[in-house]
Amino acid sequence: MSNNTTNVLILGAGYGGSVVANTLARELRKEIARDELEITILDKSGTFINQAGFTFIPFDLFTPEELIMPRKKLISPRVNAFYGEDGEVTNVDLKKREVTVKSNKKYNYDYLVIALGCQAAPEKTPGLLDDYNTFFTTLEDTYKLKEKLMNFDKGRVVISVANYPIPCSGAPVKFSFMYDSYLRHVKNKRKDIEIAVAWPIEGIGPPEFNKFVSGELEKKEIELHRNFITTKVDANKKEITSERGETLKYDLLISVPPQKTNPVLIKSGIADSKGWVPADTTSLQYKGPNGIDKNVFVIGDSGDASILKTGIATHYQAVTVSQTLFNMIKGYNIIKPYYGKAGCPMITELETAFTDGRGYIPTWKYNQPNEAYKTTRLGWYIYRMYYHLHWEMSVKGMF
Repeated sequence: MSNNTTNVLILGAGYGGSVVANTLARELRKEIARDELEITILDKSGTFINQAGFTFIPFDLFTPEELIMPRKKLISPRVNAFYGEDGEVTNVDLKKREVTVKSNKKYNYDYLVIALGCQAAPEKTPGLLDDYNTFFTTLEDTYKLKEKLMNFDKGRVVISVANYPIPCSGAPVKFSFMYDSYLRHVKNKRKDIEIAVAWPIEGIGPPEFNKFVSGELEKKEIELHRNFITTKVDANKKEITSERGETLKYDLLISVPPQKTNPVLIKSGIADSKGWVPADTTSLQYKGPNGIDKNVFVIGDSGDASILKTGIATHYQAVTVSQTLFNMIKGYNIIKPYYGKAGCPMITELETAFTDGRGYIPTWKYNQPNEAYKTTRLGWYIYRMYYHLHWEMSVKGMF
């Protein structure tokens, strides 16, 4: 590496970080070959787990093998990839432009992309860990929930979204629809099981999205409790309490726990008072106490609380940042604007012996709400197919 080499350092080899690394490695391959550019990606794990597929696991629609891939198969060989102790970030120093990892190795950068995602924080809700069932965290947790659902034949199920924001905000509602369909058409137990959703804010996505899912919830006789921020779980009473003092009884509680950005970013003083990494909503450049840092970009679930956290949003943020970095490295100094493109896949029926699967992937942008839509059989097949195309197309930045 020469002294004139430009260093791009990417923190996190999840969806967003992988797209940036692979896109730059492909589009700037000549610069890499001439030793003018070096791309490095860091992650504590050498395994990519597609968490978006967890909602399907309880209904036997995916296996772990379909949701797990070694990162060495996903990241371009033109990228310097470090995992384990050499990839687990322990400190980020924006003043020195230096990142430290668990092995005490240090990496310097000219451009930094923060894509470390966020983490579940069930400990933030008193009592939640006493009765903790979720599809939102790990494969192990998801399989534990699957076993409970298989053996649950009568009673009241409450799906609680403790607080906001969360990644993939449509997932809890989608899960409730899939569970309803499973009970009706597979187990034939829907008449014996009540389903309720405790939702922490007023709206579920943009207006048309909210209108559609609200109508489906009513049609499927799933209770919806809006503005229900869960502040306490009483496992003995089988009861959750909201910030306003409301209570909901349950026989089985399924929780989407509170979320927090990667603790390293909090410890490094990069996160804001809300616990997220502030960024300009258009350029996606880090927006710290001293203003915009033009060399640091924030994408995905770590990012600003005002930017929607979904896989589709992360994809378009990664594409946008890749284009901006390409421009900067080539000396064009053109910032590609992020227009807030986001989306949230929805499924309203499972494919069973008695029903056609129905799905749709609505998208929208800043100040441009999504149009009215409905789920379709074709949408079901496209969405199911996407999880297989994901590995070779999305993660590798091919579209």
